[in-house]
Amino acid sequence: MEGNIQKLITIKKIGINGEGIGYYKRKAVFIDGALPDEEVICEFTKEHRNYLEGKTVKIRKRSIHRVDAPCPYFGRCGGCQLQHLEYKEQLKVKKDIVLQALERYLTNYQKINIDIKDTIGMDNSYNYRNKAQMPVAFDGEKIVTGLYEAKSNKLIHIDKCIIQDELINHVLYIVKQLLMKYHVMVYNRRYKSGELRYISVRHLETTKECQVVLVLKEKYLNNMSKIAVELMNKVPEVVSFYVNINPDISSHEIYGKEFIHIRGNETIKAKIGDIKFTISPQSFFQLNTEQTRVLYDIIKDTAELKKTDKIIDAYCGAGTIALYLANYVNEVRGVDIAEQAIEDAKNNAKLNNIQNAYFETGNSEVVILNWFDKGYKSDVLIMDPPRTGIDDKLLSVLRNIKVKKVIYVSCNPSTLAKDLNELRKVYHIKSIQPFDMFPQTSHVESVVLLVRK
Repeated sequence: MEGNIQKLITIKKIGINGEGIGYYKRKAVFIDGALPDEEVICEFTKEHRNYLEGKTVKIRKRSIHRVDAPCPYFGRCGGCQLQHLEYKEQLKVKKDIVLQALERYLTNYQKINIDIKDTIGMDNSYNYRNKAQMPVAFDGEKIVTGLYEAKSNKLIHIDKCIIQDELINHVLYIVKQLLMKYHVMVYNRRYKSGELRYISVRHLETTKECQVVLVLKEKYLNNMSKIAVELMNKVPEVVSFYVNINPDISSHEIYGKEFIHIRGNETIKAKIGDIKFTISPQSFFQLNTEQTRVLYDIIKDTAELKKTDKIIDAYCGAGTIALYLANYVNEVRGVDIAEQAIEDAKNNAKLNNIQNAYFETGNSEVVILNWFDKGYKSDVLIMDPPRTGIDDKLLSVLRNIKVKKVIYVSCNPSTLAKDLNELRKVYHIKSIQPFDMFPQTSHVESVVLLVRK
């Protein structure tokens, strides 16, 4: 845009990425950090065909729900978007984000009678993340970790992240000290020198076990065993230590294919309710352990499971949902395209002596159709797909097979609403339960109940 145009903008709502949304000449204006009901002097920074971007120059009218963010990095680090908003109001905003997506993408939404419930939150909305994967840098004096600034490659150095588990912050501090002691060099993109790229720490509060992975550009193992021994002596909760080799600096993937077990156990243990799981470095496990159990109970209660029911989990991963529900039903079957995830699921079934669980590797639409062709009839189908939503081929299968109930667990309101447009052709959309898995961020989960017409 030409010149620094400044206008008074009234903020109407919060967008899916946590930005305040107002309007100027019938165009939406997205303003980071602005809150509903605020009047802000906005400087336009970028013009697009259908919307504008801007930044707040001054708040003329302040929201009664605005609070001082407790994190000194808020507004610079890209990890949180809503720390400046009262938590109870965050829950209302997240329900509204779901409503906005339905209004935008679900055809004739206003004519559909859907029970949209209030967002379920947490008692303690900080220190909930059980895993950190942090890029590293050298600031001239010491090794630092951080997170990238929103919409930027600039690394914000962070001494302590207040949404992470406290032990994770402590482990990161000790690891950085040991890396300095043993002269491990941080990888420098500019000079293409050094080895260390990321530090990954996972701590499961339910079992008090912690796993550390150092991600290196090359197989540089000097002193890694010494670092592991000293770390385990200083922090007894660390019971597993790995090195991962990832030479592809152009990739957005943190881990490379090669994991080298240095010391301690090969896996750590986790629990959701009474169900135990073993977690390897590459295993997927929900980042908020406390809320995961709440979420799985919501799935169970929403489905109104009976002991005679047969269940399919269409994106089962390591089988956490399927195994959690196995004792409430006749049989559970899980399918996932990731071979390692299915191996984890099978091992977790054995670990818990669960006899009525079956897992298979493959594309969900192919495997599920094959099960039905062979006579397996599912009463409930559960789906927790990635942010991109349900695969089109699986949507087609769901329209043709007759499952009484579908539970759709979504982490993206926009793709959820688009998928519901297809599913409503054969299902009634009965209820949507917004759910806060990631407090202080703009992310919102939804548990949707669909009943066959």
